[in-house]
Amino acid sequence: MNIKRTKHLILAGAAATTLLLGGCTPEEQALATGAAVGAVGAAIIYDHPHYYDRPYYYYGGRYYYGGHYRHGYYYHHGRRYRSGHYYHNGYRYYNGRRYRAEVGRYGYYRNRSEYQNYRRYRHRSSRNSYENGRGRNYVRQRSRTTVRTRTSTYRSYGTYR
Repeated sequence: MNIKRTKHLILAGAAATTLLLGGCTPEEQALATGAAVGAVGAAIIYDHPHYYDRPYYYYGGRYYYGGHYRHGYYYHHGRRYRSGHYYHNGYRYYNGRRYRAEVGRYGYYRNRSEYQNYRRYRHRSSRNSYENGRGRNYVRQRSRTTVRTRTSTYRSYGTYR
């Protein structure tokens, strides 16, 4: 190893130590740790579906790419996961059983537009309801107003303004 290469390694180590241990923002720390992980080999994990043509594992709201599924377990970078959903060729594998994958359920989407449409209309029912501050939720419907309390539901057939 030559002297020039040794100097570069020492400077890179000093910069990483300064960023990690020094007084820097969390964004700068994430940048430094991300650079270190990227040099070693990063795990391919996303919080949204990134690839639609590859098999993936959906667990805890995250999408894992690059591992393998066997006997009800998913193996990814030395870790074993259970009770998640593995998708491959239009099928969902869960606890060792195979099911037909359904769009919008358990993290399965065939393309980006399906994912965006589902995310856009997922909370549609909550936009039509509001709370009056006394523990009752009012749901606006076409011809009637429904009042929901903790114990029962009352309906009035007038229009609500």
